[in-house]
Amino acid sequence: MEEKKFFCVRGYIKSGTNWLGRLLSSHQDICCVGEFHWHEVVRQLNTNFNNLPLFLEDESYCDQVRGYFEEMVKRSLVAAAEPTATLIGDRTPATIVPVTLRSVPHISIIRDGRDVLISRAFHLYNHAEVHRLFKRVPDMAETHAHFKKDPWFFQKNPEELLKSETMVRESLRGWREHLQSDLDAVERFPKLPIRFIRYEDLHADTQGERHKLFEFLDVDPTKASKITGHLKPGFKKERPTEFLRKGAVGDWRNYFTDATVQWSKEEAGEMLIFQGYADSMDWTVDPSS
Repeated sequence: MEEKKFFCVRGYIKSGTNWLGRLLSSHQDICCVGEFHWHEVVRQLNTNFNNLPLFLEDESYCDQVRGYFEEMVKRSLVAAAEPTATLIGDRTPATIVPVTLRSVPHISIIRDGRDVLISRAFHLYNHAEVHRLFKRVPDMAETHAHFKKDPWFFQKNPEELLKSETMVRESLRGWREHLQSDLDAVERFPKLPIRFIRYEDLHADTQGERHKLFEFLDVDPTKASKITGHLKPGFKKERPTEFLRKGAVGDWRNYFTDATVQWSKEEAGEMLIFQGYADSMDWTVDPSS
């Protein structure tokens, strides 16, 4: 354990954490594994620390228990990683806070919330049986029947993918709140090494951005493999029923309607502007806007 070091990969769901993890694991010293979702345990630990008399009576005991937990997390990561890896990453699509491993580097990937919405919509329709949304929104269940019959239903009927206002608003609200939480983490934990990476930048210059991430993690960039095959951005052919479907930038323009645009502005307009994905609240589906 002494020779092992650790880091965390975070990001909102369908933002590219899988691809980022593979890119980082292309370095001969790195192995990125997941998804453990240890943050859920940390959330409960923090609740216990703040409420149970056992912990309120002795703050040092809280820190001791937290240390034991982090040791367990590290041992779990080592057990799941390649034996030769000396730098091991915990990859989980989640916010930085609650922090699972204190003091280790954190990489958070950010993707245009509108493209995230498209990826999440396809993901939902591919896993409708495990999501309560289809019971809350009966129209989505009906649309799901069309998708099951024809995997290319949404490409043929793009206006159908995002017709549920509930799904659109909840997805973009979650994206906005996630990104705000990670921005707040920078202020709350100024000593925590945090590096944000934009999915679009990684897509445009995979080699260069990967190099910067290796430097952030303090490893030699020259010890990484070439970017070929599954390490390349996106896929040559769309796969509507696969977990990794398309990996495109700007795919939202193929599915947004006027209603989707309005809902998106109301739920995440300011965050889209703040992150540089829109110049103003006047954006439309038109690429020139």
